[in-house]
Amino acid sequence: MLTFLANWFRTADRAAQKAVASPDVAIAYKPALIEELQAEHRELIHLFKVLVAAHQRGDHDAAVSNLKRFTYALRAHLLKENLHLYVYLKHALKDDQESSGLMASMRVEMGKIGRVLNDFVTRYTSAPWDLEMRQDLGAEINKIAEVLTVRIQQEEDVLYPMYMHPSKYR
Repeated sequence: MLTFLANWFRTADRAAQKAVASPDVAIAYKPALIEELQAEHRELIHLFKVLVAAHQRGDHDAAVSNLKRFTYALRAHLLKENLHLYVYLKHALKDDQESSGLMASMRVEMGKIGRVLNDFVTRYTSAPWDLEMRQDLGAEINKIAEVLTVRIQQEEDVLYPMYMHPSKYR
């Protein structure tokens, strides 16, 4: 009897694993998405400023802690953009070659910028926090602040206005 039940559940598991969504299925429009992403931008900027302040006052424990908080927020934000914004825009803009091309190039560019930011946070959260790391962080903070600022500005000025209700694309 137990073997029968075990096999029955395995069969159900295998059937579920075979079910794959069609690549043509579009993601739903989320009216609050842009506001959420902009709020996350403000939070990322705040977390980065708190990190900079902790580093400048020499509070290295707080700097590491704030860097980790910034890292988690950044990764969550990038994931949300990739899963909700870019996938939606890819489908919504499929009939508008110019906008679709612009969005695609921005996605590639933003992916590169995202990797720069991700490399930065990974470097300072995965290595021992010694004097050399503290000095290196101080040297890199301004560069990262500029990358973060440019990324946010581009997204909010160019990319986010492309995100509209489906009826507005026609």
